[in-house]
Amino acid sequence: MLTVRNSCRLLTVVAVLQLFTVNAVAQESAYADLDACTRSEQIKLTAKGALAGALTGFSGAFLTGNREKAGKAALAGALGGGAIGLATAFYTAIDTCKKLNPSWVTESTLVRDPGKTYAQVKKEHQYVPKQGVVLRMHDMTMSGETRPGSEVAIGTYYDVMTPDGAETPVVLSRKLYVIADGNEKAVPFPMAELATRTVEAGRNKESLNLPIPADAKPGTEYRVELSAAAGDKAATSLSRTVRVI
Repeated sequence: MLTVRNSCRLLTVVAVLQLFTVNAVAQESAYADLDACTRSEQIKLTAKGALAGALTGFSGAFLTGNREKAGKAALAGALGGGAIGLATAFYTAIDTCKKLNPSWVTESTLVRDPGKTYAQVKKEHQYVPKQGVVLRMHDMTMSGETRPGSEVAIGTYYDVMTPDGAETPVVLSRKLYVIADGNEKAVPFPMAELATRTVEAGRNKESLNLPIPADAKPGTEYRVELSAAAGDKAATSLSRTVRVI
């Protein structure tokens, strides 16, 4: 027999489950919408690049008086751009979509690491209060290899120390570069490229995922550069590179 108290508990559990279900469905919908928008924008950008490449290749050869060569040059231009062009179109498409719908893009996860106490962190860095706010960035982890269409997990630790042990704002910067055919080019980072987060004193870990284009060519490399600054100190940065296999 259900008592009034048990009935209330049951209703509470049901309500919580419904809330999680709604949030999960909304999140899945956001991912699906972002994916659809990215594909659409990527097609547009690729088509524009192909047209521009075709026109450039055609006009350059046509002016020399060789029509056959002009046709081949137009085809080469349309198919050109290579790995860097594909990556640029992909990350530019994500950037366009996230600006149109900011809620579709999730922020990184930044949490306090329970593995070390604040006292241990201060002792490790020989920190004294007169140093003011100090941030030490270390242990950036990222796989060295990945496959097209996958996500690369990135983890970075930030040791934050303040004179009174209070939390403090930290400015996080993210940059992404694609490396192919001996060239390196900056492309939009798929999350906010600049963000200010309030961080607890002690050791904190940031986790984020880097999506790799489904049409990424083997041998293409992606270099991730993360920076952080707190107080009046200059930013510190770490960089890692992942290669498509």
